[in-house]
Amino acid sequence: MRKSTHLLRVAALALGVWSCAPPDAGAPEPVGDIAPFQLSDQDGHPFGLEQMLGKVWVADFFFTSCPSICPLLTESMQELAREFANEPELRFLSISVDPETDTPGVLRAHAESLRLPQTRWRLLSGPRADVHALCEQSFRLAFGEEMSADGDILHSTRLVIVDARGRVRSYHDALDPAARTGLRKALRAVLAEQR
Repeated sequence: MRKSTHLLRVAALALGVWSCAPPDAGAPEPVGDIAPFQLSDQDGHPFGLEQMLGKVWVADFFFTSCPSICPLLTESMQELAREFANEPELRFLSISVDPETDTPGVLRAHAESLRLPQTRWRLLSGPRADVHALCEQSFRLAFGEEMSADGDILHSTRLVIVDARGRVRSYHDALDPAARTGLRKALRAVLAEQR
């Protein structure tokens, strides 16, 4: 009897301590900083890190003529945009790995055809060397140099959560259904830091 009473007290104490944990206890630690960058958005305006500071954002790398994974990446981002529609501090950023083709006008037409929420979602393009450096050095993701015979360019399938200070917080494979829960949990935790 004394043993079960003691176990109940320990369990009650543990539950009390656990329930007092801060709401962002699950926020992933920063893994690196995004270096300042300057590209062009779908409206042809200069756009860079400065415009994203103070906002939490989810980023991906894609290209508009992609014959394989890009539509799935965009679909994953669209799901997030719908699910987190009431989060005023959340933004989305898609950066083209085919900047020669994906001019601002092409990006704008792409965004319109998919009915992306353009006030919250910027599509960027710029000099290949700048996109390459941003992808590999700041985001630490793969970037293919050339288009394959089937019209594809090697690039990552990961969605990247970046905090309001421009720090990479986590990576999530957009093609892995099992990663969706972790992505949403991490995103909620990073957004909670803004409150």
